[in-house]
Amino acid sequence: MTSQLPLPADMPLDAPTHRGDRIRVLGPGSPRLLAFIPAAFTPVCGNEVKELVQLSQRADQLGVQLLVASCDAPPTLAAWLHEVDPEAVLLGVSDHWPHGQIARACAAFDGQSGTACRHTWAIRADGTRVLAAACDAGEQRSMEHHEYGLEWAATS
Repeated sequence: MTSQLPLPADMPLDAPTHRGDRIRVLGPGSPRLLAFIPAAFTPVCGNEVKELVQLSQRADQLGVQLLVASCDAPPTLAAWLHEVDPEAVLLGVSDHWPHGQIARACAAFDGQSGTACRHTWAIRADGTRVLAAACDAGEQRSMEHHEYGLEWAATS
């Protein structure tokens, strides 16, 4: 686990999904695992999404929603997720406009590249959150950290 102390709940923040609807990303709501990726259609991001898909059964058992967020537009996320997640178990969150608003709120925005950093936040139903995984650009987050994040998000 990257962070030991949970942060208090954020103000509610909704965003568009790759399906065209809007969902609650930050603040109180259902338990969530929010994985920021720098960009769709990149090899490391694709590998991480495939690992998150492998965790979907456990996430369902725990009642935790799996979210993948990037600064890509919803149609880009939709095309990419259709390719890397053909069973549609993940929900893509577009942080495209206002550009990087969600990533900025989570201290996960790289202003130089205009993309999200590789951070994963576990968010409980009350909105408290903890940084479950983080790594440098080009590196892949540990599946074990994502598993721990799922467990943390599911507890109250």
